[in-house]
Amino acid sequence: MPLLECKNVIKRFGGLTAVNGVNLTINEGDLAGLIGPNGAGKTTVFNLLTGVYAPTEGDILLEGISVAGKKPHEIAQRGICRTFQNIRLFGDLTVLDNVRTGASVRENTSLAATIFQTPAFDRVEKSVTDDSRHLLSLLGLDELRHEQARNLPYGAQRRLEIARALATKPRLLLLDEPAAGMNPQESEDLMHLIRRLRDEFKVTILLIEHDMNVVMGVCEAITVLVYGEPIAHGTPEEIQSNPKVIQAYLGEDDDA
Repeated sequence: MPLLECKNVIKRFGGLTAVNGVNLTINEGDLAGLIGPNGAGKTTVFNLLTGVYAPTEGDILLEGISVAGKKPHEIAQRGICRTFQNIRLFGDLTVLDNVRTGASVRENTSLAATIFQTPAFDRVEKSVTDDSRHLLSLLGLDELRHEQARNLPYGAQRRLEIARALATKPRLLLLDEPAAGMNPQESEDLMHLIRRLRDEFKVTILLIEHDMNVVMGVCEAITVLVYGEPIAHGTPEEIQSNPKVIQAYLGEDDDA
């Protein structure tokens, strides 16, 4: 059974159809990409997958169970988590506390235990802290754990956002333009990090990215959207040579 399936998903905003007939299958362990020109509907797809929007038509299945229209926190608890194109860290919180907020999604501590600081509460808090520090260490951020998130360099903020998402222990991690604003060396490091996350954390990854070097260098399968409609799906090599994709990105010569 696929980990994730989108079945003829359509999203309309009034008279505007932002996503039109998207069919997408993501299997356990995939490292896949979703690309397309600006305004193609990529982020709208991510918003549909994470419960920000409900589909107008169609269905979204996580391991065969519909999550279409579920609330974001319910979908996060079921195993889908994301990062954002525009970094959305809690700037006034420390690096460690940012990751702890992600880990709290999967913890079920009773109100009474929280109020009275019971031993059960203390055990959960220690587990959350230990897990968070482990993630920070893996992403090279543990020495910065007491810094306010807003004070981190841009590349470190990107890694912190990924660490916070991983703290939810997702089955499927959605990365929305993780290389945005990065220099070539940072993008190269990011590619190694993404592969490492998939292999070490056994997490399935779907990413949106405009940096074609990153997309072609890290993704094993790619889906292309244009004006909200999927026009191609295949390996990086197949996508690079697809005439519809070339036309969508480069246009068509008048003499063609």
